[in-house]
Amino acid sequence: MQHTRAETVNEIQVDLVVVGCGAGGLATAVRFLEAAPGASVVVLERTSRQRRGGNTAWTGSFFRLQPDGTPAPDFEERMHELSRGRTDKEIIRTLSEHAKPTVEWLHTQGVETTSGPTYFLTSKGPRLMPAGGGGAIVDRLCGRIAELGGIIEYEVTARALRQDDRAVCGVVGTDATGEERAWRATTVVLACGGFEGSAELLREHLGEHGPDLPTITPGGRANQGEGIVMGMQVGADTDGQFDRFHGEPIDPRTRTAEALVMAYPYGILVDHRGQRFLDEGADTPDNTFEEVAYRIWHEADQFAFLIADQKLMRHDIDRAVLTDRSPETAPTLEALAARLDIDPAAVRATVDTYNAAAVPGDLDITQLDGIATTGIEPPKSNWARPIDEPPYVAWPVTCAITFTFGGLRTDAKARVLTEKGTPVPGLYAVGEVAGIYHHAYPGATSVLRALVFGRIAGEQAAARTAAHPSTKPTTGQTPAPAPRPGTKE
Repeated sequence: MQHTRAETVNEIQVDLVVVGCGAGGLATAVRFLEAAPGASVVVLERTSRQRRGGNTAWTGSFFRLQPDGTPAPDFEERMHELSRGRTDKEIIRTLSEHAKPTVEWLHTQGVETTSGPTYFLTSKGPRLMPAGGGGAIVDRLCGRIAELGGIIEYEVTARALRQDDRAVCGVVGTDATGEERAWRATTVVLACGGFEGSAELLREHLGEHGPDLPTITPGGRANQGEGIVMGMQVGADTDGQFDRFHGEPIDPRTRTAEALVMAYPYGILVDHRGQRFLDEGADTPDNTFEEVAYRIWHEADQFAFLIADQKLMRHDIDRAVLTDRSPETAPTLEALAARLDIDPAAVRATVDTYNAAAVPGDLDITQLDGIATTGIEPPKSNWARPIDEPPYVAWPVTCAITFTFGGLRTDAKARVLTEKGTPVPGLYAVGEVAGIYHHAYPGATSVLRALVFGRIAGEQAAARTAAHPSTKPTTGQTPAPAPRPGTKE
């Protein structure tokens, strides 16, 4: 079916509009075109072609899956546990059941996966990732959309949803010139991320210092929260925890995307006063990195430093420290503290106290070793070796925001729901714009859930197109302003 110009100026008739060009939106569009040959789809992307893909394009896009694509043994249990029972059990079950078929589908699209080494030098959960990372997902699925006859409109920002009665029937947006444009469609899928790129919404939900959180990738800055606002304008309920986010520890000295510092369990973390403030070795880094990042933000005022010695540097840590900046190095702890602009006497006292409680010996980073401190608070539960082999090294560490937890309430079919639990006709949401996470993020599930529910949304949209073929449009209504995201009136 060809795109047709409607009677309203700049309004284009299509079968499906997808807002957002990350993993969820692209999976939606490709699966829709596969399931509805000849149907029409337009993907609206606010950035340029060179910057497309949101967070997906910049990250490793790990999946918490076994090498064959089956979920980790604790996949569902962990999601339940970390959300304290708040995440919809049916959504978790669907994600688990569709994980392997989704990986197999990725393979048919030309995206291979690998279970090779990750930036976690010690880990418990398995990690599968696309060869080439998230960028490979974006590039290949964008190519598939073109091959199947779909269209991606770049530098277009969706601003509002259109409705006929209660049913969503299209999208209004603006292009790079500021011109208003409109698309009318049988189905609309929102896949345009959370609100980590909005200083206003971060301040509202995370407090005064919310806007100080750097996004871990440039793609995150494009996620301004409009999808959540638009959904609420047409009666959508919200879900997910609006005052929580997925954070990661990074090196603040660089502009490199995802400049992770995942070697923190093997040294000590001190704040800007030179004091330890957490148990660095509480568990493997794949299970602790978000909590560590949060505590750096809340308890260390965003200024922490990983201090270590040559016991760590004798290991190959390049895959665990992804910054392009070398560590600060000095022959004495006092000189190192001076380079970090923290009190040398405080650092010396902290390290001396820690060393007295630590256990002499070599550092084994391949496993949880159970080597713990005795008699100090906070303790260190693993890898508690003295820091006493100069030259000493340190990396500054701060908390970066990857994505926000709060979003639109959806069901296991990716349908957007009202506060009463009924679907908003014609509206779906996938990826970060759909709020499912509470309290803590179950690592390596975000891109996976975007792909899984993107495929589901694409199939749902294809079925709707078959049942309700697009017709010549009439003028829809643009809804009135909505409450702020995360509020209910």
